Amino acid sequence: MRYYKISEVSKITKVPVETIRYWEKKGLIKPDRKYGNRRFYTYETIKKIIRIVENKDKIKIKSSKTIKEELKDILKLIKEINL
Repeated sequence: MRYYKISEVSKITKVPVETIRYWEKKGLIKPDRKYGNRRFYTYETIKKIIRIVENKDKIKIKSSKTIKEELKDILKLIKEINL
């Protein structure tokens, strides 16, 4: 199994590193911890991030929404599409 560094995942998915870390903190994704407790991601996690990004347009995100509100919408979407 190949593991990807967070910078590689960011380049592949076009999702900023900070967003990936935030999603991890909120439990949307879970990296493996290896080699000195550094984050490493599998291809399955990359596919999950891509599905979140592809389906994010289904969420009505307005500039007035807080990050917390947006996260609730993303969690609801994940449940709906069974990520």
